[in-house]
Amino acid sequence: MDWLGTILDYSKEFGEVAVFGFLFAGFLQAVARPTVVARYLSGYSLWRANAIGATVGFFTPLCCCTAIPTALALWRGGSRPGPACAFLIATPWFNWYGLVALWIFLGWQMALVVAGSGVLIAFLTGMIIDWQSTDRCTARSLATEVPETVCTTTSCSVKSGSACCSTVDVVGSGKFFDFSHPWKKLQMAGTNAWALARELLPWIVAGILIGATVKTWLPTAWISALEARDWLTPVLALIFATLLYADSLGSLPLVNALLQKGLGPGNGMILLIAGVGSNIATLGPIYREMGARVAILYACCVMTLALLLGILWTLFL
Repeated sequence: MDWLGTILDYSKEFGEVAVFGFLFAGFLQAVARPTVVARYLSGYSLWRANAIGATVGFFTPLCCCTAIPTALALWRGGSRPGPACAFLIATPWFNWYGLVALWIFLGWQMALVVAGSGVLIAFLTGMIIDWQSTDRCTARSLATEVPETVCTTTSCSVKSGSACCSTVDVVGSGKFFDFSHPWKKLQMAGTNAWALARELLPWIVAGILIGATVKTWLPTAWISALEARDWLTPVLALIFATLLYADSLGSLPLVNALLQKGLGPGNGMILLIAGVGSNIATLGPIYREMGARVAILYACCVMTLALLLGILWTLFL
């Protein structure tokens, strides 16, 4: 009964953000102009472009899976590799949808820890990648090749030049949002919202079941003994997060259960950020599009910075 009650509690918590979140996310994806974002990311100094890359995802609520084709679209559309990578790292947690879910599941303090750490790790990783990039002085000028899949929340592959839900604005008016043809935009929003729900619901259901199982049956003494190992626990959390790929929202119930069992906040942050930022599903597309050098730097920076911040948060929270 405790297990079923926990499942119902987690389902209710997801229900508080899911319906409105899917609809509003679909609408934002229908009206946003990704090529304008790409121009911002390629037209500024390195630090400013990476700062924008790490924070602009707040307005484009994407999970870790759907952030991948969008980040690659920004890269192909003229962004440097650093800002595109910064966008990919920060967006799953630093967006209004992810922040609301973090707040509901983990509380406001943990929400700020995870989102703030995500932005900081994303910014520093982007800066390091750009500093070490052989073409760091100039951005790529491939604006005409921006894949049109960036207008949808649902595609986990990039299809350059294919028909999608809207026409890519290569020249554009410079405005971040396009509210023309409102009826068509509403139709696109509904389509995007339904597709996003179909994509994320399996992850959410799996996360609810795993989280309920851990919360109900995992002995608290195990977590207490693990936390007593000091430096070893963050390393184990990092290894576990890297090997076990999970959608960002789907991983929330598991981390919630572990925190209630006594896991430190820093280790919880490692599980959330490293889990969506340093797995094969993310590194594979980066390797194919940006090369082995960028992929290695990306993985090393995310894991190292997440580990250091995790140890820091565990000491001070």
